[in-house]
Amino acid sequence: MIRFASPWLLLLALAVVLRIALVVRDRRRRFGAFTFSSLSLISPKTSFRAKLAGIPFFLECVAALLLIVAMARPQRVTRLASNERYGIDIVIALDASGSMAAEDFRPRNRFAVAKDLIGDFIARRLDDRIGIVIFGARAATRVPITYDRDVAQAILDKAQVGENGDGTAIGSAIATAVNRLRTSKSRSRIIILVTDGVNNSGSIEPMTAAQIAAREGIKIYTVGVGSRGPVPIPVKRQDPFTGEIVTTYQVVRADIDEETLATIARTTVGGYFRATTAKTMGDVLARIDTLEKTRLTAPKSEKVDELYFRPLAAGMLAFALALLGGETLWLKLSA
Repeated sequence: MIRFASPWLLLLALAVVLRIALVVRDRRRRFGAFTFSSLSLISPKTSFRAKLAGIPFFLECVAALLLIVAMARPQRVTRLASNERYGIDIVIALDASGSMAAEDFRPRNRFAVAKDLIGDFIARRLDDRIGIVIFGARAATRVPITYDRDVAQAILDKAQVGENGDGTAIGSAIATAVNRLRTSKSRSRIIILVTDGVNNSGSIEPMTAAQIAAREGIKIYTVGVGSRGPVPIPVKRQDPFTGEIVTTYQVVRADIDEETLATIARTTVGGYFRATTAKTMGDVLARIDTLEKTRLTAPKSEKVDELYFRPLAAGMLAFALALLGGETLWLKLSA
């Protein structure tokens, strides 16, 4: 479909048409013609040069009409069908306590694997807003909810184990995530809590924070990360003889408070998942990806192609020819 962005400008064409009508009327009535005493003094036939005298005027009128059309901005409009989109607001709360350095997800530790899989999850959520909270002994928002997945991914990549202290403040992490989502107008808001420990820091109890989330209508999906049983955790220390930093491994038993995590999920009508390997953690995030989708109907959209440059170019060409033709004809007639 062709339309004009400023159709009212086409009214200017009436001025051009009026000018043409006046010129035609004047020529028919011979206004401004010389008076001769006898017809024998003039040629009975119109010369070729005289016939060409009207061409510059014709080109000027054509140029004016084309430039008016260009100013009205003709457009080709292609209407696109409506489509279904899915979008929600998600805050990911990632545990960065010291135990996340455990290397039971060999050849990498829990934190590195979690970051990679969360990054893949973010990349799949094309129509969602994503926020990130990193927590240890305290919780901090690293990414407010945003559509900019590149920014979220870049900040997630820079996250390090222990950056928020060596502890696990699950309650504070949930409360911080809830604050990020409290003002959201999205129909669906969720928190994905990824941790490998027991709440041992912070001033807010996990269940208190979960009840606040439930009152706000926010679902929480909890993911317990780590294999069962003793796990190796790297410990860096300085060699007393050489002064170099060396890494040794300490085998510890990393307990996960699965009962609390499951209760948090039930309270907020979410879900609890246990990820004992990198593969199962990937499967967990993929399952959450399929569970949390809100249907939104996108309005019909239009693709608009501007076409003004064609009449503009033709009008400029016609105007140039009118100027060139008028000057050439004037020189010939004056010769």
